[in-house]
Amino acid sequence: MNSIIALEALDGVGKSTVAKIVARKLNAVVYRPSSAIDWATKQAISLPYGSSERSGAIREIITSMSKEIKLLAISNTVIVDRFYASWASDEVGNGNLRITDLSMYDWPRDLIKPKLSVHLRVDEDERIRRIGTRDYQNPREIKLGNDHSYRHRVLRGITRLTDCDVDNTFRSPEETAAIISDMYHERSMVTNYTLLAVA
Repeated sequence: MNSIIALEALDGVGKSTVAKIVARKLNAVVYRPSSAIDWATKQAISLPYGSSERSGAIREIITSMSKEIKLLAISNTVIVDRFYASWASDEVGNGNLRITDLSMYDWPRDLIKPKLSVHLRVDEDERIRRIGTRDYQNPREIKLGNDHSYRHRVLRGITRLTDCDVDNTFRSPEETAAIISDMYHERSMVTNYTLLAVA
């Protein structure tokens, strides 16, 4: 099985653009959910924001995504634009999970674990500028803008479930992608060295 890189972030930080460039650099593929998962996602996000019904539906979707990613990763390195950390951090923000429950060392057994998980960040003013009017009035964005405690919990949650933070504020997408690609190569070298040492 090849490796998985997850890019986790709030909206407007450039995940999709960076994911495409990283995929090109690594000869990888960007994961695209199946039509069944797309349909289930549309149903889930129509449920009341912060409700246990919405939370449970999205968690089931992540489990289904994990199965698709695992199959794709048999023959490819896979770049994932948002995965478990984005959902779990939102749950922490809404008070449905405790921040202390989130750890890279206690990864859910039903989900494939990325080899590298990156928290992509930008300055908040820059993030809002990039979003513009696109989806800015969704419930999550409104809460991020109005509830600083919620925003703090969400960002802490993402950080606890990622290997590193990469600031994308003053870098071009190409520069950010190069940093992530280098991190992936370094991690792969350490893994391969460890396997050789054990052998």
